[in-house]
Amino acid sequence: MRTYNHAFTLGFAVPGSHHEKWEDCLANEKDKVIHALMLRIAELTNNTNEFLEALDGFDTYDENFTGFDSEEEQ
Repeated sequence: MRTYNHAFTLGFAVPGSHHEKWEDCLANEKDKVIHALMLRIAELTNNTNEFLEALDGFDTYDENFTGFDSEEEQ
């Protein structure tokens, strides 16, 4: 049975940052970012509609891919 690996992004906000640029927030307010992410995950656990809206997929690969078709391998 084939299995696949999917990559997703998760939308969340970090309130109360002391930095104008999000890059500076990530670099300097790690605890604040992680806290906001954990709150968002907890929020999405109980809200299916918002869960689907908060996530976006951007890549998938076949975990079983060997580079050859099964007929070529025989």
